[in-house]
Amino acid sequence: HVRSRRQRQMCIRDRNNMVEKMLETATIDQGKLTLSKEETEVVKWTEPIVDKFVLVQGDKEIDFETDLRSHVREIDRFHMENALCNLIDNAIKYGGHTIIIRLLKEGSSLVWEVEDNGGSIPKAQREKVFDKLYRIQTGNQHDVKGFGIGLYYAKNIAEKHGGELTLETASSKTLFRLKL
Repeated sequence: HVRSRRQRQMCIRDRNNMVEKMLETATIDQGKLTLSKEETEVVKWTEPIVDKFVLVQGDKEIDFETDLRSHVREIDRFHMENALCNLIDNAIKYGGHTIIIRLLKEGSSLVWEVEDNGGSIPKAQREKVFDKLYRIQTGNQHDVKGFGIGLYYAKNIAEKHGGELTLETASSKTLFRLKL
């Protein structure tokens, strides 16, 4: 089996990402994760994160919507970026063609929403999606790589910030809401 240089690099990157995710999860499980919160202008912070995905996902429509002009919130930029990236990455991998990322205020709370039009998650699996190492059963499909850690990690990061990560579904959409 001959692999191109690009394929070898992608395989190494995937292994490195897996190791990084496992280390982050172990840190969370041991209760040793400490946040380094700093005041962050979240609109300007969110835009380049979304843009990164828009640049590499030409086959998906990814939109960013917000009515906020400016909003400062204390967050751990590194961990919140990883949490948001996990939500967007899941929408790209498992969702439909259209992905909408929203940033909005609800009262005193700040909310990031990641919505896709890939259909709903079966009811029996909705409660399990935030469990460590859980992957939604899709029959005998093995075309999407994942470790079952991303949503577990994102939920823990939201909770460490005093917030929550929830899932809402309808027949034609999946919506994750990260609320601080």
